[in-house]
Amino acid sequence: MKKVKEIVCIVIVTLITLSSCTTESIGPELMLKKIVEVSVDGSSSNTNLNYNGNKIVNIDKVDVLLEFYYTGDLITKIVEFNKLASHKNTLEYSYSDGKLTKIISSDGYVINYIHNNDGTISYEKRSKEAANLEVKIYHGVLSFQNGNLIKDDQILDNTGNGILSKKEISLGYDNTQNPLNNIVGFSKLLNYQQAISLNNNVVYVESSTVQLINDDQIISSIKRSDSKYQYNSNGYPTEIVSEKIIFGDTDSKHLKSQLFYN
Repeated sequence: MKKVKEIVCIVIVTLITLSSCTTESIGPELMLKKIVEVSVDGSSSNTNLNYNGNKIVNIDKVDVLLEFYYTGDLITKIVEFNKLASHKNTLEYSYSDGKLTKIISSDGYVINYIHNNDGTISYEKRSKEAANLEVKIYHGVLSFQNGNLIKDDQILDNTGNGILSKKEISLGYDNTQNPLNNIVGFSKLLNYQQAISLNNNVVYVESSTVQLINDDQIISSIKRSDSKYQYNSNGYPTEIVSEKIIFGDTDSKHLKSQLFYN
């Protein structure tokens, strides 16, 4: 357990060093239009992003279509349509003074956000069960530095009696601009995690602990994902070699993402 803690501390120091870099000066503002996700077997799939000016209209993936709706410059609704399951979920976003405070999902969950004086953001996710009762699923704190999400400390609340389950995500970045940051209102969508950050995520470390309180047994695990970038002359990424899929999860069969602009 001590060795795991030492490894986590070293990784966090490295990530903070990476995240302290300032953004390099880049060329004209470009809008990301297409992503080609390539697997290790050579197969690929396309994701298309469509805009009205700098406002996102939809993100069209192979299996999911996301439609975005604005009120002024704030994204206040996203409709998620699963093409494979023919399932539609609507997310309603609420703000106070331009800061996200609540997400209500038609799938029966709510995420609440509190913006703290120290710049961190506390959150909790609740699901609606039978008889309209709310059950807390998890809660946590998001930490930011130089416009980047660098840490997500989360505690699971639905693990049962006598079990304490925690997850800590630490992130490091390059010093060039994340192209998704050019989308009006996108950086306020806290549920999109590192995709809302000013720079591009290069290191993702997730450490988990499960503690059995009655016998003081602790089970720990840690996993790390690194991303390597190629950039165009304007300083925008054109290729990301990583197991992490843009607008998706980590997949060991994923090789790289290729990015195309207007």
